[in-house]
Amino acid sequence: RGPMVVDDVLALPRSPLVVAEGSTLPTAVVQDRSRAVWLIPTREFQRARFEERGLPRGARELYLLLGHTIEREAREADAPICVVDGKRGIDATVAAVERHFTAALAEGPVAESVAERRALLREANEAVVAQVHGYYARPSADGEPDEVVRRFLCECGNPGCDMSVEIRTGIAALTPVLAAGHG
Repeated sequence: RGPMVVDDVLALPRSPLVVAEGSTLPTAVVQDRSRAVWLIPTREFQRARFEERGLPRGARELYLLLGHTIEREAREADAPICVVDGKRGIDATVAAVERHFTAALAEGPVAESVAERRALLREANEAVVAQVHGYYARPSADGEPDEVVRRFLCECGNPGCDMSVEIRTGIAALTPVLAAGHG
């Protein structure tokens, strides 16, 4: 799966900036370390999240091993790391990542018009719909993908908008998602 993700990222246009995430992106494929950061959860933080989710023992052990491997590879490659231990909230973690990317974000390229921002937000929401449909395409999945409720980004395109909307994926697939009063 990793090589396919790398190929997909490399095939994307250079404008606007791209954010790629996931355990399938090893440090070896990142040429410019100022353009990457690895969020590394502590084992204690991981264990607590696994308990909250009720993951079975085998899955927990697999994820802990994967996390250890990713951390080891990132440290060996001297890659930028942001440790996630649950002591600072989501907003503080996001702020730390934003600080890391300050220069890259300033350099751009970025979406400049409302139409460009709307197109990017639409693409992001369509990716969520595709993920849900991909999951329910599995033979073992039970349920109707269009009935699944997920959180989607408001597609108004206003640069200051950070609203999201919880709606069914079937609705998000058909029409732009807008927070109340946005449009």
